[in-house]
Amino acid sequence: MKKIGSSPPSCEHKCYGCMPCEAIQVPTTSSRVGVQYTNYEPEGWKCKCGPTFYSP
Repeated sequence: MKKIGSSPPSCEHKCYGCMPCEAIQVPTTSSRVGVQYTNYEPEGWKCKCGPTFYSP
């Protein structure tokens, strides 16, 4: 069965030894979203450990 939307990435070994390293959704900061899409708020995934974010 397929789902709509993205699934969390594996954050294993992505936080350089910091624990716990967990996948969270964050707002996308892209200037490509125009005014006509003001109700559209794209999100992406990052790996987070403490206050630091890492790319998955």
